[in-house]
Amino acid sequence: MPVVLLTALGAFLRFFYIGHQGFWYDESYTVFLVKHGSGTMLGLIPQLESTPPLYYLITWAWARIFGFSPAALKSLSALFGTLTIPVAYAATRKLLESRRAALILTALVACNPLLIWYSQETRAYELMVLTCALTLWAFAYALEDPRPKLMALWALACAVALVTHYYAVIAVVPEAVWLLYRHRRARAVYGALAAVAATGFALLPLALTQNRTGNNSWIANSSYLLRLRQVPGLFLLGPQTHLHTLLELLALATVALASVLVVREARGRERRGAFLAGGLALAGFLIAAGPGYNTFLGRNLLPLLLPAAIFLAAGLGAARRRLLGLGATALLCAIGVTAVLSVDTTYAFQRPNWALVAAAFGRWPAAGQSRRDGRIIVVQYNPGILPLDLYLPDLRYAKQSTLRRITEIDVVAALPHSGLGGFCWWGSECNLVPSRLDRHYKTPGFHVVARRRVHNFGILELRAKRPMTVRLRQVAVPVRRRAPDGRLYVPTHAQLHDAMLVQQA
Repeated sequence: MPVVLLTALGAFLRFFYIGHQGFWYDESYTVFLVKHGSGTMLGLIPQLESTPPLYYLITWAWARIFGFSPAALKSLSALFGTLTIPVAYAATRKLLESRRAALILTALVACNPLLIWYSQETRAYELMVLTCALTLWAFAYALEDPRPKLMALWALACAVALVTHYYAVIAVVPEAVWLLYRHRRARAVYGALAAVAATGFALLPLALTQNRTGNNSWIANSSYLLRLRQVPGLFLLGPQTHLHTLLELLALATVALASVLVVREARGRERRGAFLAGGLALAGFLIAAGPGYNTFLGRNLLPLLLPAAIFLAAGLGAARRRLLGLGATALLCAIGVTAVLSVDTTYAFQRPNWALVAAAFGRWPAAGQSRRDGRIIVVQYNPGILPLDLYLPDLRYAKQSTLRRITEIDVVAALPHSGLGGFCWWGSECNLVPSRLDRHYKTPGFHVVARRRVHNFGILELRAKRPMTVRLRQVAVPVRRRAPDGRLYVPTHAQLHDAMLVQQA
């Protein structure tokens, strides 16, 4: 019964307000892919994505049953996140042979703000967490008895995890090495390892093709130390929360207490299981931080969250410190729920909401406009047509240098407000370069008719009294910017087209 209640709590935290946030930049690629036919989608994945195809195939089928709205598509990840909770309980119960520690672990997983964040994102991360939890569950059984059936189940779980996300390797490899060490004379172990290795080799051509696209090169261009420093806070508090410093100190102190309890109070199978789980997490971290440093990122370390939490749960569930452990567990859960509520109620902590920008534009053609008339939308420092295209489906790139019958020009800027903009991985300014919206852009024949603010987006609307022929260079000012040394950056022809979007009926 406690597992059911904790799973229900975790489901509530994951599904609550799930459609409130729109699709941000990364999610827009998922939506773009699943809107195509399955064959076309599979052909586009090597060019546009850096992960294997399993999640997209599942989402493709899910979307055709429940639709393409944010609530519909994000709910699939919420389902994966909810299923992870009882799987985590079962894996911990087998590994530690302690019901109390398993329940503590279940509560920590149910309330973990990072897991809840990715349970509300249309990406493969939560499916990766679920499949890696399944590998750990199967590993716990195979470690005790490496008979062919149990080893086959572990190999199947590992294969599914690898086909979900390449970073599942940081969970699979440590498990494989330990199984080989403990049961090096069992033939079933070698058969299972061969099956897992075959899956990895089958994925290698796709991984190399995706690596050549450079889609992940932006990670290596960021500070490695910054990415390293973010991990503890992310695992404990999620992306953002109010009272961040205070809550982080409390959470770190609780983690330190749990670690001490593991060393001093845990006994027998509980102690051995705790150090095994902690060792798996540490080994996976070293793989990610060493050979995988170019793509080392907090969200890619999600497969390590469960074994790391099992280590802590063993300490918090130590029999001789029952009340102390339960109090520390309640504190960690309260911190997690606080962080989740902070995101739910604070726009600056949420994903950029392009749906609100699209709604501010209104329908086109507007009242008094001909169906032959068009408008230009200029997004300052825009990364591309997505995700705005998801909400304005008739939007397209301005491929011609001269556009005819233009009656409206809208300039959009992400206004600085939280200091999180530009190069980041969460928050309302993520993947946006904050900039200021000028009072007027001198474009012949157009005058300012409205200036609006939609949360952190500013919109400047210019109209012409009659349809105009517009050269893109005439409206290129918002795309230019000053470099730190004061020199003016002028976009290339291709970059200019990326920022200039056209909408016509």
